[in-house]
Amino acid sequence: MRVLRPDHLRHGRHVHRRSGPAAYGKGGTEPTVTDANVVLGYLPPSLAGGEITLDVDAARTAVAGVADAMGLKSPEAAAAGIVDIVNENMLGGLRLVSVQQGFDPRDFALVAFGGAGPLHANALGILTGAWPVIVPPSPGVLCALGDATTSKRSEAARTVLRRFADLTGGELATVLTELATEASARLAEQGVQDPSVTYQVDVRYHGQGFEIPIEVPTLDGDPLAALAADFDAEHERLFSFLLGTDHELVNARATVSGPRPSVAAVTLPDSEGPPTPIDTHPVHVGGGSVDAHVYDRTTLRAGDVIAGPAIVVEMDSTTLVLPGHAATVHPSGSLLINPVEA
Repeated sequence: MRVLRPDHLRHGRHVHRRSGPAAYGKGGTEPTVTDANVVLGYLPPSLAGGEITLDVDAARTAVAGVADAMGLKSPEAAAAGIVDIVNENMLGGLRLVSVQQGFDPRDFALVAFGGAGPLHANALGILTGAWPVIVPPSPGVLCALGDATTSKRSEAARTVLRRFADLTGGELATVLTELATEASARLAEQGVQDPSVTYQVDVRYHGQGFEIPIEVPTLDGDPLAALAADFDAEHERLFSFLLGTDHELVNARATVSGPRPSVAAVTLPDSEGPPTPIDTHPVHVGGGSVDAHVYDRTTLRAGDVIAGPAIVVEMDSTTLVLPGHAATVHPSGSLLINPVEA
């Protein structure tokens, strides 16, 4: 019996072969999550404006190997199982940053990005109850966009290890000022002028083995008294108790930031009528095949509503809208996926 390992199910790669999914036609033969999405019809055969053509038959052959090994009736059944497993794995990751941190995901929206994220986002919304599911414009390059639009920043840090009783506010101010000068010099070499400066210190009770980062709002007056009070408040919030021992400064940091690049927000024109699909493509959901409209995201306008089942394609990603759900186009260009009220 063939054992399907997790590394067989990675998007676009295999531990033994680097040829990618079988659907890419680059020599890959082992099934990947991409192949499963192709078999289910979630990824249309033509992507990136026709620049990429997927080999559906090769994807079916790869996934059929799983179906045969597990005694399943069709490649679609195996592909659905693969996608279900992957969605549950992603749910586990979401639980790490929500439920296990004391947050109910139903109180938040779910933001999907990356090339493959929007393919699974609707399903993750169902599993978490987090609505709306937000698919921002150009989700496949969102990280690169964030990097290109963030401000330049430099940080300098120093270990101090001084009890507050053995430290003065002036000495702390001197340390932080020196760190700010050091960090500012690095930004000045890159042509950044008039940067903003913020200060932070790591504080603990003397004898503790862990510390809490505390912002230093000002270096004027006696910052130690304010830091002690802020640390006590945060310690009580986190752990519900205080200690009577002296405070200890562990690390000091100065962060220097340049101005944020000016990037104009996108505002889509209002819709003038129902969006027009560019194609119709069968998708496998709920154990059967249904026809899904395919939309070109560049043609969508603010207020357009895409009823599932539907596929929204763009150069860097593909969004799947499941039956019983609809995606509304926000003026910013984001897709807001929500369940449709019965």
